[in-house]
Amino acid sequence: MSASELRPYLRLVPTASIRFHEQPEPSRTSKLMERIRQEATLRNPPIVASMSNGDYLLLDGANRVTAFRDLKYAQIPVQIVDYAQEGIQLKGWHHLLLQGRALNLRAQYAALPGVALISVAHDQLMMLLELRRVYAVLVDESAAAWGLFPEPAHPPSIHQRIAVLNKVIGGYEGQSRLERIKLADYSKLPEVIQSVDHQLCLFPVLTKEELLQLATDGVLIPTGISRHLIPGRALGINLPLGFLSKLPDDASRQRHFEEHLLKVEMEGRIRFYEESVFIMNE
Repeated sequence: MSASELRPYLRLVPTASIRFHEQPEPSRTSKLMERIRQEATLRNPPIVASMSNGDYLLLDGANRVTAFRDLKYAQIPVQIVDYAQEGIQLKGWHHLLLQGRALNLRAQYAALPGVALISVAHDQLMMLLELRRVYAVLVDESAAAWGLFPEPAHPPSIHQRIAVLNKVIGGYEGQSRLERIKLADYSKLPEVIQSVDHQLCLFPVLTKEELLQLATDGVLIPTGISRHLIPGRALGINLPLGFLSKLPDDASRQRHFEEHLLKVEMEGRIRFYEESVFIMNE
């Protein structure tokens, strides 16, 4: 059994040292901040990876970290993982727009500078997205697919790609309810897309190296297009947070946190589950 299966690597780190890769969602952050204020407990630690400059790249938990910042906590408990680990994978989300038709996104996207909006067949979608030939694909209310191609036709830099994606998502963000979805087969799009109000935005996936570079450069990607698969994720630490404000310095707070984790370990309350699970609460 590896060390990671015996106990996850949990530490207190300066809240200000965490570098976001995407914007938090204000509505979720405000609800979470109120819950943390009332309960004074952290249920699940954010997950970060060490960066070469001593900061930490946030992989999961943007709303938790934002809530800690807004509540003026100088330190935050996190789980630190090795981002180079092969098991940690960067995947993506697509956006199902529940009132997309009224926004006339085709016209908006056709007017974007440096973008050519071209009709594409459904059997081309996987190739275009996996090879990143497009910035994104819009599937309109008639289920017709429209690729947003770079113009002129040469591979854009990662910074150019993010600039265009911000405009693509800005065309509907806050103006249409959306659901994040995954697709295994692009030739069989969700039947709900046939609704006259529903549209779908499909996105290529970034690489871990690109995400790390963007975070180093201080560039945030749009909210809701990336997700990490992280083996050995620590859940349910249910840590009382009073010590973060009561103890006088970083060293004493770290010592208290380590003692708490040791107690949990000695009581046999840290368990590693190798199999995949379904969690039925948010």
